[in-house]
Amino acid sequence: MGGDAAGDFRTKVWSMPGGPNCRPVHWKRNTAIAMVGIIITCIPIAMISVKLEERPHLPVRPIPSQLWCKNFGKKEY
Repeated sequence: MGGDAAGDFRTKVWSMPGGPNCRPVHWKRNTAIAMVGIIITCIPIAMISVKLEERPHLPVRPIPSQLWCKNFGKKEY
């Protein structure tokens, strides 16, 4: 019982991109590209959400979207 003494088993188990000592070369650049992509995706979604928001009843307590929602009238809160 036991393993093979022929070499390091980690070279056969893990690949280089996801191994135990994973250090991607351009991780800062890749993270920045991913964050820019997320921001570029989320901004238009938020703008559409603001445009489509409707609140037929006043909320019980103040909520942040009251600052930019157009169908509240007077801001008595």
